[in-house]
Amino acid sequence: MSLLNEEVVRMSSDEYWQDIKDEYLQKLANTDPAEIYPSNNPGPETPDGKVNFECHCVGHLVGSPCGFEFREAITCQKTSDESQMEQQGACGKELLSFMECVTRTQCFNTNGDVDNKAKS
Repeated sequence: MSLLNEEVVRMSSDEYWQDIKDEYLQKLANTDPAEIYPSNNPGPETPDGKVNFECHCVGHLVGSPCGFEFREAITCQKTSDESQMEQQGACGKELLSFMECVTRTQCFNTNGDVDNKAKS
């Protein structure tokens, strides 16, 4: 049983390229991205160069069962320089720990993926 209710919406090419008629959506389409994204969440890096674990781009990883391992691996990569990474294999242990967790917990499989594999 899948917990996700998915609906596929199809549109023609002509519909896709039509002007936006909904007033609210038109306002959003014309809004400067700087007004939409909060200034306190600048992206994958904080102003001081550290990893921004609150960024939407990594938030799902931080909140996963392997979140601790993910933070350890990314923090190591961020604090290691290129020569440490290439010549000394820095962060290999942390990255391997993260990947082992992902494999063990299957934390990135959706219910649909598991259901489809079980049916095959």
